[in-house]
Amino acid sequence: MSTPVSGHKTDNPPFSVTDTTHRGLGRLLVLRLGDALKVRLTPIEAHTLALAMFAVRDGRSPEKELFMCPIASDPIFVARVETDGLQVETPAGGYPLGWLDVGALAAALSPAAVPV
Repeated sequence: MSTPVSGHKTDNPPFSVTDTTHRGLGRLLVLRLGDALKVRLTPIEAHTLALAMFAVRDGRSPEKELFMCPIASDPIFVARVETDGLQVETPAGGYPLGWLDVGALAAALSPAAVPV
């Protein structure tokens, strides 16, 4: 079964955020979009990206693209803002995240960024 929000199978979440430790940079968050993209972010980068996601989701930012070039990761994070969510660029092609998924991902990246 797939969700109307993102089209991803409900038994396979469209993303995951896990912790890891880098010997030089310390704590990192690993953002995975299925098998399509893996990006390692410092906590500050994750918080910045989460703030941007909430801002475009809530209409507080007119940005049309989110871009992050993390210090600890080879891949970059690029997402086009669309009416129904974000379209994340991956080596495998576009990866859609509906607004509910965007909010959940942003909260997982940085609980402190959740709007009150």
